[in-house]
Amino acid sequence: MKKILICALALSALVAVSDTTGFTIHVIGDSTVCSYKSSAYPQTGWGQVLGYFFDESRVKINNVAIGGRSSKTFIQEGRLASLKESVSAGDFIFVQFGHNDRYFGTSSRQVPADSFPYYMQQYVDSAKAWGAIPVLVSPMNMNTGSRNIFTEYDARGMMETIAKNSQIPFVDLNMKSYNAYNSYDATYVSRFLFKTLEAGEYPNYPDGVSDGTTHFQEMGSLGHAQWIVDELEDEVNATYLSSEAKAALTNLVSTIKKRYTITVKANISTTGQITQAQKLPAGSPLTLRVLPGSGETFEYFADDDCNVLSTEQIYYGFTTFARDVTYTAIFSGGTECQPTAHGEEESSSSVASSSSSAESSSSVEASSSSAEICSGLVGNSTWRSPVDLVYPEVSDGTTDSNHEGFSGVGFYNIANSTESFATFKMVSDQSASNARVMIRYCNGGTANRDMKVTIDASTYDVSFPPSASWDTWDTVYIEDVWLDAVPFDLTFQSTTADGGPNLDMIAFDISGVYREGCSPAEIEIPEDSATTALNLDKGSLVSMNGNTLELNLPAGFVELRVMNALGRIVFSKSESFAGGTLNWISPEDFSKGRYMIQVIRNGKQELLKGIGIR
Repeated sequence: MKKILICALALSALVAVSDTTGFTIHVIGDSTVCSYKSSAYPQTGWGQVLGYFFDESRVKINNVAIGGRSSKTFIQEGRLASLKESVSAGDFIFVQFGHNDRYFGTSSRQVPADSFPYYMQQYVDSAKAWGAIPVLVSPMNMNTGSRNIFTEYDARGMMETIAKNSQIPFVDLNMKSYNAYNSYDATYVSRFLFKTLEAGEYPNYPDGVSDGTTHFQEMGSLGHAQWIVDELEDEVNATYLSSEAKAALTNLVSTIKKRYTITVKANISTTGQITQAQKLPAGSPLTLRVLPGSGETFEYFADDDCNVLSTEQIYYGFTTFARDVTYTAIFSGGTECQPTAHGEEESSSSVASSSSSAESSSSVEASSSSAEICSGLVGNSTWRSPVDLVYPEVSDGTTDSNHEGFSGVGFYNIANSTESFATFKMVSDQSASNARVMIRYCNGGTANRDMKVTIDASTYDVSFPPSASWDTWDTVYIEDVWLDAVPFDLTFQSTTADGGPNLDMIAFDISGVYREGCSPAEIEIPEDSATTALNLDKGSLVSMNGNTLELNLPAGFVELRVMNALGRIVFSKSESFAGGTLNWISPEDFSKGRYMIQVIRNGKQELLKGIGIR
């Protein structure tokens, strides 16, 4: 039977800490580090599970990492400065950035490589000024195989240089993760460590999710925490550390809990994948899983006494023993389970307790009832998270219903002035590096009403052309939106004296995005929505004709997107199509590599296919 483990909220003190021997590890970083609500499980950041590895009678974890931030924007938003009041002399400040810093010139959070050391130095200087020991943690690699992203945008090298020049500890999580990922099968990395989930594997993701380049499952983040403490133990011997940093680090390492070996084996020589061996402290969460190979039938997991644990291919929500332990994946046709000799559990320090405080959320402070805000719009296979844009928390304008054709309970009428705005408090239960957003609006004027639309930490310039009248609604789209599984502000800011358009609704193409205080939208997918006109198995849909990629499509409104290996959209186009051969793109327009082509016709995905360009 599957069980859900509600992870401890790292922002909370695990237990009381002694005034004389205790200290706090303050953790700063991005979505690969931060803590998540149980509604996002199994997505987990390493800062969320780091506390399991330390003696909680002496160490507490204060995880202030937040998704979507870079070394620059974390400072610009005042988050580093606000940490000062929580830091005491003798504390540690762990810092990991890089994922959102990589510079493409497309977002305000990105940091040119020659500016990255400037921002990182501010964390070091602040920690020292507050009497704390800074520890720089290089960013774990992305799921990019033999490419080490952070030696290309050399966050690793720059952080190491700063650490050595500042005589402070450097935790090389980048190389630890890069070497580990490349020692595993690629399928194992994607399906066991990164957040690539099939439909039905976890209750929070009934349709599955493909987020396999950046974010992690709990197993992945536990691995990162394990590598971090391994690095801390090795770093004690670093010759470049100052005497103060060396003494403090020696004290920190003394609080690391003993780790026990968890071995997982199979009763056959499987061609599939099973959980790899790990070294974890007692009381930490554990997941066992198996992906059977072709023709193999998994039966159950057994403990080292051959007791049946679970018949599920993913067994999670239990914790480790204070001893080495062996689990066996039993497949039909294999040998009988053989008990593994083991000792008794050792006495261990108390285990970090779970906290449900991660589930708390702010109440909606608006001059309306939650029933009006949570209007009950229903999602579909394309737009899974529709949100009614009424009664913003802070705004210039009014919620109205004096025009026809709006969705939900009304629409928002932005005041007619430059810089008028509306802010909606939102929550995302899922993360995505390239989400797509639709905004439904009407503009009965004669000129565009442009706005700046801020979704969490990123701002997009969006043009709202005139519609036929104030009773005629149109749509605009924002591509390549980065979302993390965190609460965030959605803000519409006018840029013209006419103000903005009337805003009816916004919709996201991922599940689990909703107004704070509401619930995720229900999703209705008609039974007859499956595509039959285009059969991918025939191999005739995508063909190479000379230098052109041709797609044979029926008539309709067609949207075409091309994503690179990192999931970034490198080409998009949409327009009404009369039917026949579509040849909008040429391989010569792209560099060599792997790409994913997505075609949506009349709101339904007709094609999602990978191609290689050589």
